[in-house]
Amino acid sequence: MIKRLIIAILLVISSFVQANDIEFTDAISQNGFEEFIKEFGSALLFNPMATAEPLGMLGFDISLETVVTDISDDQEFWINLVSDNDPSTYLPIPRLHVQKGLPFNIDVGAMYVSVPSTNITLWGLEAKYAILEGSTLTPAVSVRASYTSLSGVDDISIDTQTLDVLVSKGFLMFTPYAGASIFRINGSENTDIVELDDVNTTGYRALVGLQFSPFPLMIINAEVSLGEVPQYGLKIGVRF
Repeated sequence: MIKRLIIAILLVISSFVQANDIEFTDAISQNGFEEFIKEFGSALLFNPMATAEPLGMLGFDISLETVVTDISDDQEFWINLVSDNDPSTYLPIPRLHVQKGLPFNIDVGAMYVSVPSTNITLWGLEAKYAILEGSTLTPAVSVRASYTSLSGVDDISIDTQTLDVLVSKGFLMFTPYAGASIFRINGSENTDIVELDDVNTTGYRALVGLQFSPFPLMIINAEVSLGEVPQYGLKIGVRF
């Protein structure tokens, strides 16, 4: 029942958001391009969508996630950089996320994105090290590094790097977690319509999340990123 509800929520989120290709339909200013890279690049960050605890050497996690970014849809840089000049208020990025536990409290992972009815595809890699595993009395603490690269969009190139610090503590079926991140977004244009300088921007944000395990092997995560560009994530997965 819960699984069907979460899947329905994900489908509803995607259906309310208008899909657009990302492409130059008209010229924009250097400042507008910088703002676009900041917002669009934030949507492409590899959000943790996981607690600080390590999976363990035999652990494996596979999930479907959607991260929705609140964009400035009324700004000219968004209007001129979507195919129909009518951007939606929210940009959803559905993704397949796989994680594997390794020895020494290390987890590695990868994600892949192909946004339906758009030219947006994305891949990412991550590595997480648990400084503290966590116990009945103590929280888990981990550091995590991730990288993403945009593909499929001919007019723009973007890659991102993120470093997170995560803290979590489980209580019965619930594991709340929080974190802080520093990230870098690198963007450039590849079009004859304009000639703009490359953009390299650094940002900071906090995040809070809650993991819920209603049944053995099943996990559900809700996560909110608190920064200049707000994001909301939902995940349903299998962990063993």
